[in-house]
Amino acid sequence: MIENVKFKNVNIANFSNIIPMLLFLIGIIICSQITIPLPTGVPITLQTFSIALMGFSLGYKKGSLVILSYILLGICGLPVFSSFSNGLSTVLGVTGGFIIGFIPMVILCGLSNNIRNKFGKILLIILSLFMCHIFGIVQYSILMNINITTSFLLVSAPFLIKDLISIFLAFFASKKLYF
Repeated sequence: MIENVKFKNVNIANFSNIIPMLLFLIGIIICSQITIPLPTGVPITLQTFSIALMGFSLGYKKGSLVILSYILLGICGLPVFSSFSNGLSTVLGVTGGFIIGFIPMVILCGLSNNIRNKFGKILLIILSLFMCHIFGIVQYSILMNINITTSFLLVSAPFLIKDLISIFLAFFASKKLYF
């Protein structure tokens, strides 16, 4: 029976689980399309906000399912990545490290819900952003055949303030959502 379908203790047959997950999937897709192109090929988007909001709101289990679904939809050809891009070539391209970095980001944002110590919570939230950026920096460095410092200066440093503001806005916004 469909009501017995479970994924690691997340009952996906329950509509109270599916609806918020679908809403966040749609939200990521929309936030991916709000872009400001840059010469590096890595655009400014609202994805960081939506990924963090999803992690804080859904937790790491449901958030992981949604981000994996997002990535799989893109790999399968749906134009869900920034600027309506898609395919495995995007995940293996200059923005792909950030896309893969969304996985640890959503997990760490979700896990931060379990931390009671404010300092520990803040550190985990910042670590989530750091992990996303590390994946992006390393993949960009490899693909563009440049050193890590140059890669950081091109595709991470210009985004850090916006991304830090985004994750903390997402944290406070998640406190107003009831999922």
